[in-house]
Amino acid sequence: MLFREFCYALRQLRKAPGFTALAVLTLAFGIGASTAVFTVVDSVVLKPLRYRNSDQLVVVWERVKFLGAGTPYVGPNPRHFDRWQHRATSFSALTLLQQRASGIALGNEHPQVMGTIRAYPNLLDVLEVTPVLGRSFRPEDGARGHENVAMLTYGLWQQLFHGDANVIGKTLRVADVPRVIIGVLPQTFHFPNSNALSELTSKQAAGSAPEPVLILPVSLNLNDYGWDSDYGNWIALARLKGSVSVAAAQAQVDAIQRQLVHDAPTGEHIDDPDALLSFVQPMQDAVVHSSKLELWLLMAAVLGLMLIACVNLANAQLGRALTREREAAVRSALGAGGWHLLTGSLMESVILAAAGGVVGVLLAFQGLDLFARHTPVDLPRLGEVHPNTGVLLFALALMTGCALLFGVLPAMHFLRANPQQALQQNSTRTLGSRESRRLRRWLIGFEVFGCTSLLLITGLFAKNLLRLLQSDKGFETSHVTAAEVDLSRKAYDKDATRIEFDRGVLEKLRGIPGVQSAALVSAMPLDGETWIDGISRADKPDKSPPLANFRWVSPAYFETIRERLVAGRFFSEGDANQKTVIISQSSARAAWPGENPVGRQIRHWNKNYTVAGVVADARNNSLKLAPANMVYFDFHDRAPYSTVFLVRSAQPGQQVIPHVRSAIWAEAPDAAISRIKTLDAQLADSLAAERFQTFVLLAFGAVALLLAMLGVYGVLSYTVAARKQEIGVRMALGATRESIYQLTMREAALPVVAGLIAGWMVSIALARMVGSLLYGVGAIDTSVTLMVACIFLIAAGVAAFIPARRAASVDPMLALRVE
Repeated sequence: MLFREFCYALRQLRKAPGFTALAVLTLAFGIGASTAVFTVVDSVVLKPLRYRNSDQLVVVWERVKFLGAGTPYVGPNPRHFDRWQHRATSFSALTLLQQRASGIALGNEHPQVMGTIRAYPNLLDVLEVTPVLGRSFRPEDGARGHENVAMLTYGLWQQLFHGDANVIGKTLRVADVPRVIIGVLPQTFHFPNSNALSELTSKQAAGSAPEPVLILPVSLNLNDYGWDSDYGNWIALARLKGSVSVAAAQAQVDAIQRQLVHDAPTGEHIDDPDALLSFVQPMQDAVVHSSKLELWLLMAAVLGLMLIACVNLANAQLGRALTREREAAVRSALGAGGWHLLTGSLMESVILAAAGGVVGVLLAFQGLDLFARHTPVDLPRLGEVHPNTGVLLFALALMTGCALLFGVLPAMHFLRANPQQALQQNSTRTLGSRESRRLRRWLIGFEVFGCTSLLLITGLFAKNLLRLLQSDKGFETSHVTAAEVDLSRKAYDKDATRIEFDRGVLEKLRGIPGVQSAALVSAMPLDGETWIDGISRADKPDKSPPLANFRWVSPAYFETIRERLVAGRFFSEGDANQKTVIISQSSARAAWPGENPVGRQIRHWNKNYTVAGVVADARNNSLKLAPANMVYFDFHDRAPYSTVFLVRSAQPGQQVIPHVRSAIWAEAPDAAISRIKTLDAQLADSLAAERFQTFVLLAFGAVALLLAMLGVYGVLSYTVAARKQEIGVRMALGATRESIYQLTMREAALPVVAGLIAGWMVSIALARMVGSLLYGVGAIDTSVTLMVACIFLIAAGVAAFIPARRAASVDPMLALRVE
């Protein structure tokens, strides 16, 4: 019987090729998008990290009260970490690590910039990872003078050595330092990059940070670190003992922190015993926390779209069921039972869902491959995003759910039908039954409700992106090229060598044809906060000075990015070694409220620096945050190892990039250029996540609007067909075309308006849930609400116009002759 029903359903679908193709494509898009997004959510958020007993892995941060609410936790001070190692009994092991991008090369090649981890030798013991080749680190590898060894990831082993089993003992250069390879990690080993495992909440990913491919042991001299400074440069990773909870571990570390405050060296005593606390966070939560809300939002959006598609198909199937009610009555009169009628009706939905599901899964797998290779966002655990059995089961559940969602209502309609009554009625009366019209209006209202909710959330994200793009940056990015260079700590260990390199590169950059100015800065613009320290006034020491981002720049930096001068002057060539600084307006207000800071002094590293000028506030770190306090030093004072060269040229930035690269390598062939791009590209990359979210939501919203229009059109088309005789009678009795238009439009008005209101109310709650992703846009935005309402009403009006016109064109004589 099932096989006969299957064959009959196939014949029925073959008779309606337009409906079949539209239904399969709709389901393929919905199931494919849902499966792709769920694969990402499953791999990133739901699945545990790929380490043995990964639920025991935690990251231990420090809560430093004087840093304020903007940075609730940071990486620990190494001296504090040393106390944790010796006193905390909640952990089976702790390690300290640091991530950076380093130049890696074989022989005399130009170095390629790749992600590296510098860590205590017990890192792999904490992670419980065993090399597939060679040996792991030993404690002696962390001793000063014995740390020139390295561990390769499987991918780097394949890339540089093509899987050579004799790689152990070979040498490669890392930041111009020879490193002997002692081991190769398993293929399944993946460690989160520096953007995923970052402590600063204001840190934003301007492009993808490289995934670590090399692990290096590190030896630290704790005497090189202050007792109450050097926060945020390291990350503490630990493994809990089997029976210890996260809360218990945090309570123990908090007790150690309070003892640290009590044992503070003379002159650094802090009155508040809670000035130093801890935050013990599961490693998986630390890695995916920043992306979890965005991914669940996309999952909710795509499932909402899938639901709208199912409602639309349910409406279409219900219309087809109404036209086939007489057929069902005949089958019932000939002895077909309710089970036969139900199975026959559901079989079409099952076939459509299966066909759409298979196509959708294939599309999802292709889309995931493209996404992994060309994604514009820096997603944690991206290398682990792969289809698996759980994803296939989800797709199967989605197919089953879709078949039931748009197949049950038509099937139930067959069961409720009265065979004798159905055989006595004509098709027009059947189509026009009050119960069927009410059900179809409910379906349209639900469809409009879901579409409105999605469009309103999309509108908020679109306005959020526009506001970020149109915000006043405080500097100009056009025609500026930026190149980030990492210098070797070995070859450039002295300030004089770095200064000489910087001067040589700047001179060569200024010699490029068309270059108007060239400068350097110690951090890439729009790359998040770095080097946060206090603005300590020389004349008024403060235990809790206002915090600022410190930068080291060359003369012409402000002229190159065109940041406005408010008071005083810019740096000049004569400021080298003159201990002068330039501060931002917000720094001036924070340190010298109501006073003129020019000529005043701040104290840094036991030296006094004179404020030479004040520049206007600029969003140097992030477009998503208010301008941070900034303090700029002349680069001669402390030439950075990581330097960003900026070039303003009359030519487009892309044309200047090859010349900038050549100028840097002409000065130092071994210099590692980690990034080189236009500042416009850096601006776009800094908003890549917001751009991607908005684009995906806009795509979903457009499809949802199209489905809603098709739903309105379908309902009114069936309504006009069902009420054709009634309309003919009305027109014969004197009804005008305008009144028929109004009659038809009113049929759609109630569910559309009700759906709009319900969708608006739900969108407010949803917007409050995702409020952390919006910057300067509230949950209730009048302009977005009015725009979405207008778009939807216009779209619904367009969808209703054709059926209304058809109704107004009914010939009364032909309609009355139907009987």
